[in-house]
Amino acid sequence: MRVQRQLSKIRRLRSRLVDIPLQQVEQARRRLETEDVDVLLLGDSSTLCWSLRDTDRTLLPAMLGQRVGNVVTLAGPGFGAGIYGEATRILSSLERRPKAVVFTLALRTSTATHIVADPITGYHRSLAAMAKVPGARGKVRYLGRGGAFATDDERDAFLAQPVDSVWNGPRTIGWYREQLVGTGLPPWPIELEKLRFDYFYGEHLRTDNPGLQSLTTMARHLESYGVPTVGVWTRPPIQRGEMHFPGEFEAHVRSHKVLQDEAIQRGSAAIGPMLDIPLDDEDFEDSFNATEHFAFSGRTKVADAIADAVRSR
Repeated sequence: MRVQRQLSKIRRLRSRLVDIPLQQVEQARRRLETEDVDVLLLGDSSTLCWSLRDTDRTLLPAMLGQRVGNVVTLAGPGFGAGIYGEATRILSSLERRPKAVVFTLALRTSTATHIVADPITGYHRSLAAMAKVPGARGKVRYLGRGGAFATDDERDAFLAQPVDSVWNGPRTIGWYREQLVGTGLPPWPIELEKLRFDYFYGEHLRTDNPGLQSLTTMARHLESYGVPTVGVWTRPPIQRGEMHFPGEFEAHVRSHKVLQDEAIQRGSAAIGPMLDIPLDDEDFEDSFNATEHFAFSGRTKVADAIADAVRSR
């Protein structure tokens, strides 16, 4: 326990000192400057995860590299339109470009309150720090510039955030988290699992959601970057969601995808709708936990579809 506490302290300190998105930008800058890059992959947590069932735990970036060549990855949990847009803007100051850009985008990471309002997964400090970086012609400094941490006041404000759910009506983040946090690993009681799907996906997405504008801005930066771009919808476990909300779940999440695709196309008609790659329950890391993380079979389908799309560009 003492060792675990010390490790937790070290991780918290590192989170305060090291700005992960800017660190990722700097790593991408170095490789773009020195290597011939086939694909710059802007990724959410789907690019970082595997399933305990997997006998082959090769992650999505490496699998994509096996299919299309040299892949540079800029990825992190909760990364979405804001991070992608700023990263592309910064890297656009370099003369050297990848042959293509791929971005994976979960519906939640750019518009859902439980992610964008969270002081950690919303990357508020990181985005403010990135906005001050004019370009990447020199080393991008990432120590002491942003960081991901939450003060007590920030955490309290987050828990008080209102959420308007299509299935549970007006609630708060705190109402959900009181029931979901500390419940251990799946399998959970069916009502708890259902609440998790609602927490992740049930929020109404309004046309005035600021995240939609961030998607448009991201698309403009990607178009200005001047290389072929493929967007990938990081699908949730739709079959499991339909079990909880029959005849409603898929239609609801697809309505969100329509709004997000429209926002992207307002910024760049060339990108087109995000790839919608068919996946079954067994293709997910664990469909019970409602996340957009894939088992080896799912990663294989996603990597194959991305590679085909990149080649067609």
